[in-house]
Amino acid sequence: MTIYKAMARTPINYLLALSLATAAGAAVAAPAKPAAAGTAAKAVASTTANLPGTVLDQVVAVANDQPILQSSLNDRLAQVRSRLQSQGTPLPPIADLRHQVLEHLITQSLELQAAKQQGIQVSDDDVNRSLSTIASRNNLTLAQLPQALAADGQNYTTFRRTIHDQMVIHQLEQQAVASNISVTPAEISNYLKNQSQNQGANVRYHLAQILIPFPSNPTPGQANKTLAEAQKIETKLKKGANFAAMAAAKSAGPQALNGGDLGWMTGSELPTLFTDAVPKLKVGELSKPIAGAGGYHIVKLIARHEQSGPKTTEYKIKHILIKPNPVRNSAQSKALIEKIRKKIVSGKLSFSDAAKQYSDDPNSAGNGGDLGWHSMTSLPPSFDKVIPNLKPNTVSQPIRSRYGWHLIEIAGKRQQDQSKAKQRHDAYEALFQRKFKEQMAQFKRSLRDQAYIHILDPADRGSDNGSQ
Repeated sequence: MTIYKAMARTPINYLLALSLATAAGAAVAAPAKPAAAGTAAKAVASTTANLPGTVLDQVVAVANDQPILQSSLNDRLAQVRSRLQSQGTPLPPIADLRHQVLEHLITQSLELQAAKQQGIQVSDDDVNRSLSTIASRNNLTLAQLPQALAADGQNYTTFRRTIHDQMVIHQLEQQAVASNISVTPAEISNYLKNQSQNQGANVRYHLAQILIPFPSNPTPGQANKTLAEAQKIETKLKKGANFAAMAAAKSAGPQALNGGDLGWMTGSELPTLFTDAVPKLKVGELSKPIAGAGGYHIVKLIARHEQSGPKTTEYKIKHILIKPNPVRNSAQSKALIEKIRKKIVSGKLSFSDAAKQYSDDPNSAGNGGDLGWHSMTSLPPSFDKVIPNLKPNTVSQPIRSRYGWHLIEIAGKRQQDQSKAKQRHDAYEALFQRKFKEQMAQFKRSLRDQAYIHILDPADRGSDNGSQ
């Protein structure tokens, strides 16, 4: 058992969590002082051994007054393993991945508790609308969705709860973080001034990161220990370890279970602590560990794209997106989009009609897949080599991105001068997103620092992040 934070008193509802766990046949232990953690862990093992009957479930962690069950951990672990395999990412050691998934479940529990405290609610009708959208994108009705999920080994009740929780957390992030962000006209002007003086502003970077976190209120010795761990990981990566697998196993970043992928950003959009290191990296190269407020970051430059001159090439794009989901895995999604392409190329279906019928992009499907005019800087990196070489009104081969599988059709091409209004709008968006990411990370760290967390999972190796 790992005790993350010892408070002056046990949370009032902790006993309720223990009662729920015991009622489920789980093995639990009462809060222990940090010095007695070893004794408490032995007591848990002893209690487990002496429980009569069959254990139906087990509490693997308690976040404040909320238990996290073994079944939830196993379900999420299976989902993450499946996603990593579909992305072609080598699986990290199961103990490391299990620990990472448990950490994410703890953070999710804390976010849901914060949402409840702030009175955030999502109605059954809201959830039904989201589920109906998911069902329709798979050519199903809402009534048919439970059976389709069951055929794929998914539990409808669990899936519905997952969608509900995602909607609640999204509202929390908007209310607690996004609504408090302001971008002033002076900040926009300074941003544009720096951009005009900085050649790197016209460079787009595709980055991934591994974040090795500091414990809460780290001492100099703990900070040095974190640096040593980051340097150890850097060495393994330079010797050939897979970056995405290492991120899934070790990173505390929000995209850890997605291989640490941060996506694309321009030089002006880089987090402040990356601005010195990233422009100097070559494609495929790693940074040295970079100190930040939350720990040490190791950044990898996956790709870069440069644009020159005041004019920007823009393309009028249509697309069809087929996303893997609990009903349809990545291979099945690819097979479906290949089938759709054959119908379009043979003339049996127009691109617009195919988008309306099949596309999983709710923002463009109703418009026949029309995305409007875009420069390459605003598109997924997997489009880079396809769009400039695609002839107008022809259909691309299936393209894979982090979102799923795409078909692309180019309806037009133009050279466009950026208006001052658009420049200021883009500057506002870049500054807003930078602030949102930074404040979101601070918000989650604050939830963890203020929480009472017990790790009871016997298979978990524990963590130095905030342990006392």
